[in-house]
Amino acid sequence: MEILVGGAALSVKKITGRPIKFAATGEKLSDLEAFYPDRMTSRILGMGDMLSIIEKAEETFDLEEAQKLEKKLKKQEFDLDDYLTQLRQIKKMGSFSSILKMIPGMNKLKDVKVDDKEFVKIEAIICSMTKKEKQNTRLLNASRRLRIAKR
Repeated sequence: MEILVGGAALSVKKITGRPIKFAATGEKLSDLEAFYPDRMTSRILGMGDMLSIIEKAEETFDLEEAQKLEKKLKKQEFDLDDYLTQLRQIKKMGSFSSILKMIPGMNKLKDVKVDDKEFVKIEAIICSMTKKEKQNTRLLNASRRLRIAKR
């Protein structure tokens, strides 16, 4: 089994004659994925990799939970607890930057830089709120915002 990272993969394949089985799209273990030449080519050419996004989503998201959230959205009952659940599920798919790279056309947006640490901050802010504040953001007056910021 060969595991290669970066642009050296093709050179190593040529020299060793061994197939590439895995490719890393980042530095974390979660960024290691099966290597599909056609998908990698699509990413390089800026056409995205929707199949990989779909596979990651299928592995990560719970169908029952998604159906509950759909009902809440239809009833306009989606709150910050639901948002936090969604945020955590997306984080399980990998870094937001790596997900964006798989969306067709996103590589053309050079100005877009996503700092995944910002999602940690958002998560901390929501976790610092009371249940009522998460359900009704209109309660967030200046003193409540200050309390949340201090946590």
